[in-house]
Amino acid sequence: MIEVHGLTKSYGATQVLRGIDMHIEKGEVVTLIGPSGAGKTTLLRTLNWLEKPDAGEIVLAGNTIRAGKATRQDVMNLRTQSAMVFQHYNLFRNRTALENVTESLIQVKKLSRKHAEEMGMNLLGRVGLQDKRNEYPSRLSGGQQQRVGIARALAVEPKVMLFDEPTSALDPEWVGEVLAVMNQIASEGMTMVVVSHEMRFVRSVADRVLFLDDGLILEDGPPEKIFERPLHERTRQFLSQANLSGV
Repeated sequence: MIEVHGLTKSYGATQVLRGIDMHIEKGEVVTLIGPSGAGKTTLLRTLNWLEKPDAGEIVLAGNTIRAGKATRQDVMNLRTQSAMVFQHYNLFRNRTALENVTESLIQVKKLSRKHAEEMGMNLLGRVGLQDKRNEYPSRLSGGQQQRVGIARALAVEPKVMLFDEPTSALDPEWVGEVLAVMNQIASEGMTMVVVSHEMRFVRSVADRVLFLDDGLILEDGPPEKIFERPLHERTRQFLSQANLSGV
């Protein structure tokens, strides 16, 4: 489903990705963990070409894009196969929850408003928010806004969903509801790449965990291996400082 070969990225003199190679199968849930500045978010954003790598190649759902040779059509092809959920909800403040979900269906997929609203209601139902369809973001909790964001991402019918710390901006009381929705999506067979510091979620949902440090993937394996038998001292140091209570 996803192949990454030789991906590099620098900001000025700072090299953030140092030659990333990665393979993700269809239906896998892969989480990226590691310290701040390790390159997790940059790697995730390159998968949707929100960050342009300096070198390397990405193959996502059969679409190949190469650094330095990417055309506008290449980027469009890549983005039609994936959807990204950000730390901050990025909802349209002047549109209701339903309108936020139907926007891409009407503007991009050119569906009729009636058809788009039917799909939008189904998607809001998947994230448990049909009763909030007419509410504006200002009247929704952070967790509810993030769930609307997930419904909006699902609207484009992606083959891959990318999550960048989707709970980091939430109050603790709202984290569980968002993770429950993500867990449900994972159980339905969606291919997911998730940057997360929620170690309980990582351990319970991920098929594989990638530990990044200083722009490199230091470890790649199932959660039980990474958490219980890490190979690298750097991984052990990170996990000893992470919040693993109850994991």
